[in-house]
Amino acid sequence: MKAGKLCLVFFLVLILFAGCTEAETEQNQVTREAATATVQEHQPLTGNIIANPHAYSEKWMSVDLPEAGLKDLTIGNYAEGHLVAPDTDDASACKVYIFCDYTEEDSLYHSAYLAVSLGSKVLLKDLTEEQDSGSYQDTLYVCDVDGDGLDEIVVQQTVGMSGGAGSYWSRIFKVRAEEIEIIFDSLIVDAENTSWDTFDTGFTSTFLSGRQVKIENTITGYNTTMDISDRYQDAFFDAEGKGTTGHLYCDSFREFIPQDVDHDGVFELVCLQYASLYTHADYIGDAKTVLKYNTASQGFEVVQAEFIPAA
Repeated sequence: MKAGKLCLVFFLVLILFAGCTEAETEQNQVTREAATATVQEHQPLTGNIIANPHAYSEKWMSVDLPEAGLKDLTIGNYAEGHLVAPDTDDASACKVYIFCDYTEEDSLYHSAYLAVSLGSKVLLKDLTEEQDSGSYQDTLYVCDVDGDGLDEIVVQQTVGMSGGAGSYWSRIFKVRAEEIEIIFDSLIVDAENTSWDTFDTGFTSTFLSGRQVKIENTITGYNTTMDISDRYQDAFFDAEGKGTTGHLYCDSFREFIPQDVDHDGVFELVCLQYASLYTHADYIGDAKTVLKYNTASQGFEVVQAEFIPAA
């Protein structure tokens, strides 16, 4: 994906998928005006709400939001949905944008800002600030994932381009009052904010004799056995043919796609994780899970699991 010269027309991608709107605009098709050859500092938000906003145009290519301390942005993604209750002043379909701030000329890497236009005001969320991580690509979905009849915002970002299948950050946001609130985050941060881990989908492994490995999901009870005799050298196995080192490691969600799997009108999240066993480079397949919102616990839970071996 490359940044080119500024175009006069911004092409919106708006796909209606059984009540779920997906809008994914590739960053090589959007450009910046007056790009510089030097790396720019991340622009922190100076305000999370813009009251009485100027009219947003779907043909914008470069955007300044001085009320929030932002300038020289590019519209990267766009979608619409019903995000607020019908008894509010902003009950009509809301417009959702991801604004991009490309920090270096001819680079895909950018800071991203989520904006929700509610008619009388615009709510803003810095998608970079929480983990101090920019993005190479953003995917945006708007659909109901918690069953309350209102739409939520699903954002999938590519935050790393090396190692395995890359690194990803998956989040779900909900509009509440005058705030864009996170209700799901694939990155789990400790209390001191010094280390993080990925959302645990329950996959484990056990080496068996005869050069086999058993892969289980501790949440759903799913299990399968794989022959790994052709994947590793003799020194990897003991006399009984059991692997002597390593365990199943699942990366961040390389796919995080809303889909109404059980056809109840509420969307689940269908997820894929790159999986390795010994070194990160030894891809053995994908851990596939389906996440569903539990209204009692008010969180997302694994309801289906499957392991897809590498071809």
